[in-house]
Amino acid sequence: MLNLIIVSFMKKIYAITVLFLLCVNNLSAQQNSYSTFYHQRVSIFEKLPINSSDIIFLGNSITNFGEWGELFNNIHVKNRGISGDKTDGVFARLDAILPGKPKKIFLMIGVNDLEHGASPDSTVIGIIRIADRIASKSPKTILFIQSLLPVNDQFGKFPKHTDKGGAIIEINNKLKLFCKNRKLTYIDLYSSFKNKDDEKLNPKYTNDGLHLMGEGYLLWKQLISRLINE
Repeated sequence: MLNLIIVSFMKKIYAITVLFLLCVNNLSAQQNSYSTFYHQRVSIFEKLPINSSDIIFLGNSITNFGEWGELFNNIHVKNRGISGDKTDGVFARLDAILPGKPKKIFLMIGVNDLEHGASPDSTVIGIIRIADRIASKSPKTILFIQSLLPVNDQFGKFPKHTDKGGAIIEINNKLKLFCKNRKLTYIDLYSSFKNKDDEKLNPKYTNDGLHLMGEGYLLWKQLISRLINE
C-alpha cells in the first residue's frame, strides 16, 4: 500500500515538473520570437516614466508611426506602439506601463496576430486578456478599445495582412460586443476609414493597403479628440 502511494506521488511530481518545463519553454520561445526592434522599443519604454496624467497609445506599427504628442499638442500623450507587435507582445510589456497608473489607454492590436495565422477568436481572446490585465493592475485607467482598421489588397503589398478583411470585420464585431458587456468604450474607426462602396481601406489614407499616410492620422485625431480632451 505504501509503495502504491509513493508511486502515485512520484507520478504527480513528474507531471507537475513536465508542465512547469513546458510553460518555461513556451515563455522562452515567445520571448525569442519577438523582433530585435521589439526589444529595442521595450528597452526605452522601460526607462521612460509614466504617471497618472498620461494618455497612452498602445499597439503595433499603425500606432508606432503616429506622432501622437504633436498631433494633440500634449506632452502627456505618449506613444507605446511597436511595429510588428501582436496581442501577446502587448501583454508582455504591460508591466512597463501599468505601474504608472496612466489616465487613459487607447488600444489597437490584432492585425499581426492574423498575419501569423491566428484566428479571429484567438485574437479577440488576446485583446480581452490585455483588457483584464489593465483592469486588474490599474483599475482607474480608462481603456478605449479601438477597432482594427480596414485593409486594401489592391496595392500588392503585405498580402498576409491585406487578405484578412473578413477576419477584421469579425474581430471588430466581437470587440464591440465585448465592450458593451464590460461597459468599455469601443471606438469604431473602421467605418470612417473604409471606402464608401466596399470594405477596403480608402486609398486616400494609405499607400500600401495597411499603414496610414498623414491624412489618415489627421482623421484618426479628429475621431478621438473628444475622448482625449474630456
